[in-house]
Amino acid sequence: MGKKISWIKCISAILCAEAVCIASSFLSKLMPQGRLGDNLYEQLVYLTYLFLMAIGLISILCLFKRKDVLFSRPKGSFITGCSTGIILISYATYMLITNLLNGLKDHGTPSMSPLFMFLYIIGLFMGAGIGEEFIFRGIFMNFIRSAAGNDTRKGLIIGMAVSSIFFGLLHLTNLKGNPDVAGTIGQVIYAIGIGFYLAAIYARTKNIWFNILLHFYVDISALLKTLFINSDVSISEVIGGDPLQVILRSVLICVAFGGLGLFIIRKSKMPELT
Repeated sequence: MGKKISWIKCISAILCAEAVCIASSFLSKLMPQGRLGDNLYEQLVYLTYLFLMAIGLISILCLFKRKDVLFSRPKGSFITGCSTGIILISYATYMLITNLLNGLKDHGTPSMSPLFMFLYIIGLFMGAGIGEEFIFRGIFMNFIRSAAGNDTRKGLIIGMAVSSIFFGLLHLTNLKGNPDVAGTIGQVIYAIGIGFYLAAIYARTKNIWFNILLHFYVDISALLKTLFINSDVSISEVIGGDPLQVILRSVLICVAFGGLGLFIIRKSKMPELT
């Protein structure tokens, strides 16, 4: 755990992360299209954006003297991560098997080409895995926790809660050009709970790389159908039900995973969390 820092330094780090995301998006769009097809060009622009963002976020952690976020992998942290994250791992495994079997049954083989499948999986790993975990657990959670109380339970919960709320709100960007309003709102809601759970796992393991792998596994499990139909899957399809059911189920997921997160960081575990 890093030393206590000022709120000015905390906010500066977060603003730098935001600036990196904006600059990476701008620079990636400067890439010439040449003879590339529109779909391939868009995929490569997106991957370039993610690569630049990852480099920028790593630089911020180094600049603000938090290299420990990148290199701290305590002994047994992967085992701890698997034990504390077993509910999410089990849920993702169920989703993976179900979506795979349904995809094979309904479509036979993936309709997405091997090249685009590779690019899609890499993009999901770098975006949902590296990008979101570096921003919300690596920077938001760590810096807010350090400013709010460092080794106190209060500081930990504040860091987890604020980072999870912003993690959920990030998904509001999916409303752009998306008719699935209920699904997107539901995604915002359940992402807050799952984000809190991921934050709790990170607090116990102190291993950002486990979080990256777990986050990627959850997302690829939920979105596996994309590989078979070669188009985006709506969140309402993933959750299931009419708009009201989507919202209600999202609230239940949020509450359930939020509760699990609090259980993981219960007072008796505080010695492991400092």
